[in-house]
Amino acid sequence: MKKMLLMSVLVSGVLFAEGYVQPDRMKNMADMETAMSTIQKGFLYNNLNVVKNGVKDLKLTMKDTESFIKDGVSKSGVNNLVYAKKQAEAISSMADEISTTFAKGDRYSAANNYLLILSKCLSCHQTIRSW
Repeated sequence: MKKMLLMSVLVSGVLFAEGYVQPDRMKNMADMETAMSTIQKGFLYNNLNVVKNGVKDLKLTMKDTESFIKDGVSKSGVNNLVYAKKQAEAISSMADEISTTFAKGDRYSAANNYLLILSKCLSCHQTIRSW
């Protein structure tokens, strides 16, 4: 009897489980914003460890691309999941470049990569969120 009750709870949990919900998306976006702020703070304080921590945090949040998705297809006909995954991969790669160039002392290239990431964020918001 207990096994049947437990199984019914598990099955109903699986059937009614959702992927990401709005609060998860908002938390993920807030985490990305915090990571970007940390990177910027590292630039302003000329602190490699702060930059690396921001990059690490940003890359961790980039793994949750499911949280980016608003609907299946944007108004312009773009597949949101594919677009978000491509943007996340590009941002993750640029974040690595920030760490590398900043560690070499090339602050301007690191800052340019930061701006490229920011433009990727904005283009994703424009495409997926229809800003």
